[in-house]
Amino acid sequence: MHILLMFFLAMLLALVAYHFTSRIPRLPRTGRDWGSAGSNDPRVAVAAMMYAVATEDGPLTSEKERRILALLGSTVGLGPDLARTCLTGGKRLAARLRGDLNSRLHQLLAPIERQCSLEEKQDVIAMLKDVAGSSAERFGPVREGLGRLSSSLLHG
Repeated sequence: MHILLMFFLAMLLALVAYHFTSRIPRLPRTGRDWGSAGSNDPRVAVAAMMYAVATEDGPLTSEKERRILALLGSTVGLGPDLARTCLTGGKRLAARLRGDLNSRLHQLLAPIERQCSLEEKQDVIAMLKDVAGSSAERFGPVREGLGRLSSSLLHG
């Protein structure tokens, strides 16, 4: 009986720990209503995509982090604190993904496809190309991933 009780107590503690360590933050709605503010928030998915693209060739530099935060502010309409929260959630979400860049980007696509307008989808592609910089123009995984993502997102 004690073993069973200990097992359930351990499972409960594991669930609580998981909840607090891997939770994706819920963002409030913005004036432009660029998202759902739920667990499938397209703003967090876009931040995760930008993080994945920015870290394809190595760790995230402070320059690329500032660029991502600026894009979340100017294009998505998030304030500085919300942009940072969104990027933090995006990092956590991106860390869970497996596969090559193309595969990881496509795993993040669903909330954007469901909840964003065509103009917002075009903004997503533009932001990703901006973050990718010259990697978006050179042959390689970034260019291929962005091309396939663009085709999936814009031409369905």
